[in-house]
Amino acid sequence: MSLDAYIAGLPKAELHLHIEGSLEPELMFELARRNKVSIPFDSVEAVRAAYDFANLQDFLDIYYAGANVLLTEADFHDLALAYFRRAAADNVRHAEIFFDPQTHTDRGVPFGVVAEGLLAGMKRAGSELGVTSKLILC
Repeated sequence: MSLDAYIAGLPKAELHLHIEGSLEPELMFELARRNKVSIPFDSVEAVRAAYDFANLQDFLDIYYAGANVLLTEADFHDLALAYFRRAAADNVRHAEIFFDPQTHTDRGVPFGVVAEGLLAGMKRAGSELGVTSKLILC
């Protein structure tokens, strides 16, 4: 067995993940369309290119553009489940995910919408993927 295969097969725990930062470009575009939200990118490739940032502000610009598409419980559920599917593929068995409610409440999204959506995604990940998780408020 190669070292890469051995490492890939090991069970893992992710102990510090900011869930909003895990939003992939494809899901960003899907949620923007679903919620009729304008984003400052014209393609998935443009978002990927923007991830080659040079400073914190460039990262934050992408982060907040992505956060703007998260409006409903379904959005937060889908965000969480997309992360957990990627994590499970890497043999992550447990994740402790941080979330930033002020990023959303400042935009008028109720705290309960954020929390309930994430908790629903976490529950589904547990039952469907066998990934346990905890939620950490930032």
